[in-house]
Amino acid sequence: MVWAPLRRWVDVSHKPEEVVRQLWVRRLHLDGGFSLQQMDQERRTHSGRRSPRADIVVWRSEADKQAGREPVLVVETKAGEGVVRPADFWQGESYARSAGARFLVLANASSHIVFELAKGVPGRARQINDWPKAADVGDEKRLEELVNRLEVFDREQFQRVLFECHSLLRDNHAMTPDRAFDTISKVLFLKLHVERSRTHETFTTKYLDEAARFLNSPRLTLHEQMFEQTKEAYSADDLFAKDDRLEISPDTFRDLVGKLERFNLSKTGEDIKGIAFERFLGRTFRGELGQFFTPRPVVEFIVDVLDPKEGEVVCDPAAGSGGFLIRVFDHVRDRIAADIAAERQRLIDTITAEYSDDADDAALDDRDRRIEIAVEELNKQLAPSGPDGGPTDTRVGRLAWQCIYGTDKEPRAARTAKMNMIMHGDGHGGIHWHDGLVDINGIFEGRFRVVVTNPPFGATVTSSQRIGSSPETDVPDDPDYRRRQQKRYGKEWLDAHHRVIDARGRKVLDQFEIGNGTTSRKTEQMFLERCLRLLEPGGRLGIVLPNGNLNASSQAWLRRWAEGKALLRAVVALPPETFKYSGASVTASVVFMDKFTEDDAQRWEQCWTDAFEATEQEFGPRRDALLSSATDALLHSDDAELRDLLDRLGALGVTRVLPRPTRARRDGLVRGAPTTTLRGLTWQGSATAATRELKKSYTERAAKVPGLTKALASLRTALKDLDEQQTAAMWKHVREAFDYPVFMATPKSVGITATGETGDNVPNDLPTVLAAWRQFKAENLSEGVA
Repeated sequence: MVWAPLRRWVDVSHKPEEVVRQLWVRRLHLDGGFSLQQMDQERRTHSGRRSPRADIVVWRSEADKQAGREPVLVVETKAGEGVVRPADFWQGESYARSAGARFLVLANASSHIVFELAKGVPGRARQINDWPKAADVGDEKRLEELVNRLEVFDREQFQRVLFECHSLLRDNHAMTPDRAFDTISKVLFLKLHVERSRTHETFTTKYLDEAARFLNSPRLTLHEQMFEQTKEAYSADDLFAKDDRLEISPDTFRDLVGKLERFNLSKTGEDIKGIAFERFLGRTFRGELGQFFTPRPVVEFIVDVLDPKEGEVVCDPAAGSGGFLIRVFDHVRDRIAADIAAERQRLIDTITAEYSDDADDAALDDRDRRIEIAVEELNKQLAPSGPDGGPTDTRVGRLAWQCIYGTDKEPRAARTAKMNMIMHGDGHGGIHWHDGLVDINGIFEGRFRVVVTNPPFGATVTSSQRIGSSPETDVPDDPDYRRRQQKRYGKEWLDAHHRVIDARGRKVLDQFEIGNGTTSRKTEQMFLERCLRLLEPGGRLGIVLPNGNLNASSQAWLRRWAEGKALLRAVVALPPETFKYSGASVTASVVFMDKFTEDDAQRWEQCWTDAFEATEQEFGPRRDALLSSATDALLHSDDAELRDLLDRLGALGVTRVLPRPTRARRDGLVRGAPTTTLRGLTWQGSATAATRELKKSYTERAAKVPGLTKALASLRTALKDLDEQQTAAMWKHVREAFDYPVFMATPKSVGITATGETGDNVPNDLPTVLAAWRQFKAENLSEGVA
């Protein structure tokens, strides 16, 4: 039993939320200065089945309560701990809006959030930092001052604190921005480990001060010991090298802790910490680490075009700071949340309909309990992780832990992506520090439904880069690793793993069609093939590529190679300023492709078979005519002596002949007509002493007639030219037979300026392009249309 001053004794045996409610009654009374006479609990707006109920209602005065006037504050409570999700608190918000309350507190046993509700605008609410006290609500001027002072949200505070940490490292240790960021990331991972291991008290200045009294010149300072424990906790994620250190002084670490200790990262909403961290990255480090960023408006556009669905597995093999994967996570999670919200309303309506309009309080309490249980169970599907920060089997949990994968070979970028994902609501488990061109863990060929990436521009993969020659190109092969991965990913993983292990010591280039046998290839070209190979048949790709790959004549081979691997769905040319903020002068486009299905591949092959048969009807006779017309020039080149020798040999049954040329399937990356190979002339007929003497005379004379050699070279050149003509004709035939529509767009503005500014005031044509794409897709790419 619990003493509830607004309800006397309450049995809480099966009502753990009652304890939270009474703690808030106590807090409102002792900390807020509200009298018990100003409050009520489990209050309804009116009688009847549609009547919402609030846990705690607070009026400006006892008189307002007695007169039934609008309350000023509503508190809705739940049992449990962790991040407060507004979706869990349907009834309190409904009451607050129905009753006209200005403020709403949503609270569980460990956290709470506060909203100011806008009157006359259903659904509009502004999150603020704290709830008003009795002294505030009694004075309208003071209340307005309080609200105005609270316009800076928690996300802005957190962003400001992160920047202060950066400045501290710069001032105390003269750190460059990239080193300062790296250090902040390490400290944030340390803090997350402390929170998830439930040792919160160790990440406080008080603990550090007390512990310092017992440390006498240890081998490692306290913060170094804490970081070593963090490295061990994240060892499976391959985030830190063995020799990684937290290279700051104890005093600096204490100052960083002092700035961060009041934030609980594990229990702060992802919309607060995620946006704060992303803005901190963008505004503070974009200039120095620009190669790891794709402008947010471009990221959102690409993901919206790809439109990943729940259950689809997604990869970015060059993840950078994780922008694409975060947007994918948000995109799918928003769909899940909308689906759950609709189902939640359906449940509420269904249960409410079972009660009459004149139901008494006991019946309404029963209704509320049923709704609460059903809604609570449904809302569990929104949790991305378990209480320990590990995987959980919910809809958002499966998205976070089973559907999001990425790599980056730069360790700082990989840690950034990992932390970025954690800040946005998890999904970090599939992100690794590793070369994106080499399989690791769950990232292997043929596994993904969606691949999205902005690969490095201007870099080169060379023949000196070998699998296993560096930590980011090596793959573990111990029994525990194999057992763990095979259990999770099955036989497909084992086959892929064997391929990588067998390739240790070999060139990365040689593992790819476009790299095999070459000394170097542009990195973005290698990633184009890598992305297509990562996709399952029919999978969707969105990739940013420098325009040279799309229009330079020297890169025609790449375009033709890609035509035989995937359907080109769309090309959106980005304006020149898109990447100027990062110092890059390259112009680029977004290319969208669908990897061939088996049917696509068979149809493509059939088109080539048909193209050869169709063109051979023209080029076969032309080839024969070419050979026939060249015969005389090849045999004697109008030399009388050679003609005479040939006539005499002919009379003896020996002739000089030109063998039929051989036709071989063209090797290389680009399809085409078979290559024609022409050998030199040969003799036919029985050899005798007389014919041997005549053939010797023919050979000696032929060496003195230059027209013979020129005629053979000319014929070979003509045959090669004819092959190229047939190749062009075959490509024309295939493209006409394999024809399909492609969406093209050239937006003038994409939401970013040359200096890296983004926001609502920056022109952005991409929403218009997205609408046009969706219309194009509906008209041209509906089910059954190639």
